[in-house]
Amino acid sequence: MKKCHLLLINGIALGELFGLVFSLFFSYLYGLNDYVPSAPTFTDHFTRPLNAVLVSVILWGLMGLVFSAGALVFKVNYWTLRKRTIVNFAVYYCGFTPLAILAGWFPLNITNWLFFTVIFVLVYVLMWMINMYLVKREIKRINQKIKK
Repeated sequence: MKKCHLLLINGIALGELFGLVFSLFFSYLYGLNDYVPSAPTFTDHFTRPLNAVLVSVILWGLMGLVFSAGALVFKVNYWTLRKRTIVNFAVYYCGFTPLAILAGWFPLNITNWLFFTVIFVLVYVLMWMINMYLVKREIKRINQKIKK
């Protein structure tokens, strides 16, 4: 249980770190003179820029929490890999999508939602394939050590 709490706390911290790094990157990329935590459609909802930063930090922490919680699914050893993958995907998608919308990362309409969903699925499948390759390679390495 202690490990789960630590994983979730680390997830929040990593979410905030990634959010900060990406927001700084995009602030520089767009040649802005001032730091903005998200798109203008998001920051325009706030009377003070500081409030937009605070809400962004909270959203980034929640995003990190979602991804940490989703990773815990793979610790359930009595589930099949298929079930763990489906539940993991559902946790990630259902947890991250509303947070991305709240963060103003894309306007809420059917076209943008479908575009987001396609990109999300493609990235998820790519990451899953990379992880499967790494796990298979590790299993092969362990089996070779056992044979020696």
